Amino acid sequence: MLVQYLDLMDSVPRAITSAVIKVVIWIIPVLLLVKVMEKEVPLSYLGLRQNFRNGLKWTGWASLVFISYFVILNFTILDNNVDFRIGFNEWLNTILLVGITEEIVFRGFLLRKLMDSFKFWIANTITSLLFISIHFPIWFYKGLFEFPYILTTSLTVFILSIIFGYVYKKSGSLWSVIVIHSLYNLLVSLFY
Repeated sequence: MLVQYLDLMDSVPRAITSAVIKVVIWIIPVLLLVKVMEKEVPLSYLGLRQNFRNGLKWTGWASLVFISYFVILNFTILDNNVDFRIGFNEWLNTILLVGITEEIVFRGFLLRKLMDSFKFWIANTITSLLFISIHFPIWFYKGLFEFPYILTTSLTVFILSIIFGYVYKKSGSLWSVIVIHSLYNLLVSLFY
């Protein structure tokens, strides 16, 4: 398994290698599919070139909701502290690249493509179920694929995915969802 070989590497080369693998496995195939099969300009098709202003508005509102949720939940209910010690690998791969790679694939390509055949809410639900499934291998690898964790985490990921799809549809900009996804991952890294 590739992850076992990555675990043998020093932290910085491992982070960079992992980032390159993500780009090669996730982003490049989508760009090629859009260019070759859809015969479209990839960045425009995916929603990376339009609606910046509307995207910023949605990014601001969703970010405010997520930050408020994390602050209220963690400071008042759970009594958690913020841990600002985030390593290079987590910054690069969990916070920055995951938002880009997963949103290009799931909202920019799959959701958009499914909306050609289905109403938005059906397409968004299918995309969200697929989005949950891509998290299974990492949860399994980390020993987190057990009840009740798998149930609560799957539900959280499903709800987040539904929200991301809705924001993408309303904003018309994939950047808004990329930023919100990355912010959510940053908040998880800071509080958990």
